[in-house]
Parts: sequence; structure tokens; C-alpha cells
Amino acid sequence: MDRSIHSEHIGTFSYEEMSKAYTYQEGPVHWALDISDEKASVHEMMHRAEQIYRVLQEFDMQAKIAIANELTAYKNDFWPEYDEDDEHLDWDEVDAGKYDVTPERFAASIRLLDIVIKYEHIYCEYDDGELFGGHRIHACFENDYRLRSAEI
Repeated sequence: MDRSIHSEHIGTFSYEEMSKAYTYQEGPVHWALDISDEKASVHEMMHRAEQIYRVLQEFDMQAKIAIANELTAYKNDFWPEYDEDDEHLDWDEVDAGKYDVTPERFAASIRLLDIVIKYEHIYCEYDDGELFGGHRIHACFENDYRLRSAEI
């Protein structure tokens, strides 16, 4: 097994035995090619990573919108932007949605940190922009970039 592989577009990936993945840790987005599945071909995984890299800005924008559509209601229901113990809080304003985060604000708040190319899907990790108290957002996408799942 090669200790490293090079992408002209992304950079040089180093093999990590423990995670059974080739990783690239430089730049704002960290990349990994997970080859733990016996069916995985490192060259096919690299090809898929390079395809995403070429459209990364568009992929990220569409991913943020899909994640926001999936998680905004959860955010507003369970991670409120107001202090429930505030004795002066106007609950009518709360019920009217005054403190709700919009999907647009949600999408603008999150930031892509990691992309892991797996055999059957793509895993992405996002900084939550403090929407969920600093927790990470975990999102899985089909190989055609459709959102499969998103969670905190």
C-alpha cells in the first residue's frame, strides 16, 4: 500500500493505518479517503474527491441549504435563541417566531470543516456557528450529492 498519493487539485494525501484512510489536513477543509471497505478503490475515491473539489463552492452552498432545511425546525424547537428563565420574556413573541432562526441564517452560520469520501456515501462535518452551542453538525450525502442525513 502506498504511504501517500497525490492529487494535482487537492494535494498529497498521507495514509493513516489506524483509520484506514488517506488524509489531507492542510487548508480550511480537511479531506479523507476512507478505504476501510474492501470494495473501495483508492483511485476511484481520489477521483470522487477531485470531482467534489472542482465544484466545492457549489457543493458546499447546496449542502448548507439542504442541512438548514433539515435542521432549522429542530434548532428552533430545542435550541432556542432566548433565555427561558428570563422573567421579562414575552412568550407571545416566542410563539410568534420572533426568535426563530431562518433557514437562510442557519445556512450562512455553518462552515464546512471535513469531507470524508466513503465507499457508499460522502460524510461532511460542519462547524455549527454556535447554533447548537459549539456542537458539530454531521451530514451524510449520497454519491450524487443529495443529503442522506444531518444531525448534531
